[in-house]
Amino acid sequence: MAPIRVLHVDDDPNFADLTATFLEDEDDRFDVETATSVDDAIAHLRGSAVDCIVSDYDMPESSGLEFLETVREEDPDRPFVLFTGKGSEEVAGEAISAGVTEYLQKQGGTSQYAVLANRISNAVEQYRSRHALEASQRRLSLFFEESPLGVIEWNDDFTIERLNDAAEDILGYAGSELRGRPWEMIVSEADEAPVGDVVSELLDGTGGYHSINQNVTGDGETIVCEWHNRVVTDETGDVVTIFSQFQDISERRHQRETLERTNALLSTLVETLPVGVLAEDASRNVLAVNQRLIDLFEMPGSPETVVGADCERLAEGVSDRFVDAKGFVDRTNELVTERTAVFNEKLSLRDGRTFARSHRTIELPGGEGHLWVYHDVTDQVTREHQLEALNEMTRELVAATTREEVATIGVNAARDIMGLDTNAIHLYDEDRSGLVPVAATDTLYELIGEPPTFTGDGSIAWRVYREGEPLALDDVHDDPDVHNPETPLQSELYLPIGEFGILIAGSLTLEAFDDQDVVLGEILAGNVATALEQIDRTEQLRAHEAELSEQNERLEEFTSVVSHDLRNPLNVAEGYLELLYDECESPHVDEISRAHDRMGELIEDLLALARHRYTVDGTEWIDLSRVVDECWDNVATGEATLVTDVTAEIEADQARLQQLLENVFRNSVEHGAGGGRQGDDRPGMPPDGETDVTVTVGTFDSGFYVEDDGPGIPVDGRERVFETGYSTGADGTGFGLAIVERVADVHDWDVEVTDGTDGGARFELTGVSVRDRS
Repeated sequence: MAPIRVLHVDDDPNFADLTATFLEDEDDRFDVETATSVDDAIAHLRGSAVDCIVSDYDMPESSGLEFLETVREEDPDRPFVLFTGKGSEEVAGEAISAGVTEYLQKQGGTSQYAVLANRISNAVEQYRSRHALEASQRRLSLFFEESPLGVIEWNDDFTIERLNDAAEDILGYAGSELRGRPWEMIVSEADEAPVGDVVSELLDGTGGYHSINQNVTGDGETIVCEWHNRVVTDETGDVVTIFSQFQDISERRHQRETLERTNALLSTLVETLPVGVLAEDASRNVLAVNQRLIDLFEMPGSPETVVGADCERLAEGVSDRFVDAKGFVDRTNELVTERTAVFNEKLSLRDGRTFARSHRTIELPGGEGHLWVYHDVTDQVTREHQLEALNEMTRELVAATTREEVATIGVNAARDIMGLDTNAIHLYDEDRSGLVPVAATDTLYELIGEPPTFTGDGSIAWRVYREGEPLALDDVHDDPDVHNPETPLQSELYLPIGEFGILIAGSLTLEAFDDQDVVLGEILAGNVATALEQIDRTEQLRAHEAELSEQNERLEEFTSVVSHDLRNPLNVAEGYLELLYDECESPHVDEISRAHDRMGELIEDLLALARHRYTVDGTEWIDLSRVVDECWDNVATGEATLVTDVTAEIEADQARLQQLLENVFRNSVEHGAGGGRQGDDRPGMPPDGETDVTVTVGTFDSGFYVEDDGPGIPVDGRERVFETGYSTGADGTGFGLAIVERVADVHDWDVEVTDGTDGGARFELTGVSVRDRS
């Protein structure tokens, strides 16, 4: 019970103290302080809280009524009891006019203190009740207007009395549009029945205090709101008013539904993941775990029984499965302490398996948790080691020099990489009549003795070779002619290795070959086949080089004969021809001279073809216009005309390019003389060396061309013009265009003869790298 603090003001200190004593005896709630003057009383009021003032009327410095006026200026409602010995109707009237709470005359005896105590108690209780009600009304008003939630006050027939700004914002109405309107105005038609039940329960005082329903806003939008309702009744239990607080939870409900769907999806996903997943909270207790993790570690129980377990003890419980048990626990604790994220950290198990572990921290409502992911990567690690071994095998095969060495490397690789106990490589024998073993493991010899020669259509090896497809046999073979029946093979794998035969691999430890084994075996067989093909190509290259060397030696002998044994007699003949010019005059002498010149040209062209290998040591970007001009100056062109407007560069060997251009120019000038078509028995250059042929050089996207306006080349002779020794002119050697074709070949160009623009011959060089330098 709250104390009642009383200030008794009386100029008689003895009476003041006596009154205080009796009041405190009458009601133990009273706490009475005394003052003997108005000034002391005012000072006390300013420094202490007082619930009621009891004051004498007649005091020396100031009367009780003057004191009352001072009090009312600051607090018009504080209880003030005028307790005076001066009683008269006049004083009483003044006191009531001044706003005194109670007026009581002092009497003889102690009973007056009981009356005074009762008056004080009633006055304070009324004061407190009034202020509590006012405070309550202020709080209610503040709650109503300032609440972030929508608030509606309903009357006893559930129509809207008033609503706050938040309610107007949520419902999209102005307050004036809703005051006096029934609840149905803001409720979705679909929810009218359940909301009607809530309204009935509220009016009956039997429930309806919380509900969620669809509401309709002023613009016709349907929203979902959560309602909290309170009923206010009078002392008879009748409904005075009803208050409702509500908020729009459309987004929250959508988020909750989305979260529920997401959680269901994540739960399903975690359970169906092929990896083990464990989540722990900030206290290192299991939040969630899937069945795959329990299976990986062969843990007892189910995901439901593991949830809530201590993760540190869980780690210690499975640590003995790891090669480094203490290291596993220490590393786990380190990741948690340091909050270190790792991805696919390898862990080795005692049973030969390898796990990969990933870890990261996760934010949880109760703090920072941890997510662990484990998966078995034994097969992946095994394949990585196998691929590394295959790479090493490839390096060994590159260094191998014989087919037998290649076969031995392949057999060892099948044993070491694929884990096969028995294997052999079979290759064709020299007459290609069957397959014979080239290399095999000792285990194979122990099982089947000397590996047989596989021939005939009934042989598995022969069938694999013929069809070129791998074949895995998982049946147990007990044919004593092939396998030792005491130690039968459980499976066999036959893999073709190109034109050389097959790689046969059998195992005593594998029950069957899976797809990965077949793929690995095909890689191994492919590497062996490549190495064998390389050895064969090397042998063929060596044989070809030997043949070329022999040809070169014969060619050197030939050029020596041409250069020395033919030139010397020709020089002698030319010497005697000079003497013959001095001794006689005959037109036959000129014919002999021309024959000598013809023989000299044949010898020079023949030597050019024989001596030059027509290879390209290197190419460069060449100014085509400059080289064309230089080559034109090197050829006896007479009165022929060169036309070129080239601004391009081509990539070529300059020396070989000059040979090509000079021979094409020479061909155009010589065959353009006299105007006859190639293929005619026409003379060569006119005696005065004059010819009016025009030669044009140009470029296009993929090459360049040389054309003339001479007689051209017949269509039926265009395929033969590049043959060595072919010429349609009496003076031609037949070597010039052959040289052109060889120069084109060593550059990987194509050369073709077509009709020129003006009916002459056009030589097109394609496959040439051309770039504009303008």
